[in-house]
Amino acid sequence: MTSPVRPRLLVVDDEADIMRLVSLAMMARGFDVDTASTLAEAIARLDTNTYNVVLTDKNLKGATGLELIDALAIKAPTTAIVLMTAYPDGALGRIASLDGYLAKPFRSLDVVAESLKAAIDRRQRALQRQKLATQLDGVQSALGGAGTRR
Repeated sequence: MTSPVRPRLLVVDDEADIMRLVSLAMMARGFDVDTASTLAEAIARLDTNTYNVVLTDKNLKGATGLELIDALAIKAPTTAIVLMTAYPDGALGRIASLDGYLAKPFRSLDVVAESLKAAIDRRQRALQRQKLATQLDGVQSALGGAGTRR
């Protein structure tokens, strides 16, 4: 009997206590977790690992989580992204590549786990819709092309 696949999570935060707390809590809730405390470290992890979801702080020392989001769009476009911040503002919800965001301090670590799982589900559904739309375009092209050949 095989065990279910645990979702892979990368936690990126320059506050060691938060990174440690979130990592341990998410491991207890069924995630395989890696951590990074800088943008460079996070990008290095992305070069060698595949993640279902990345949880990144908005403000990192010397960089921002927004820069990581840009890198994810190129390096790991199928990875879900959740941004966490102590200073939420209305603009965060408008970042198209975000699958969710969390305000710090967290209401509970269960809320964090639920948000991460929901983000993975949202990203998977979006990828499936994209795949189906591409297939539909191919079918429509084939049907259109077949109708013009006579």
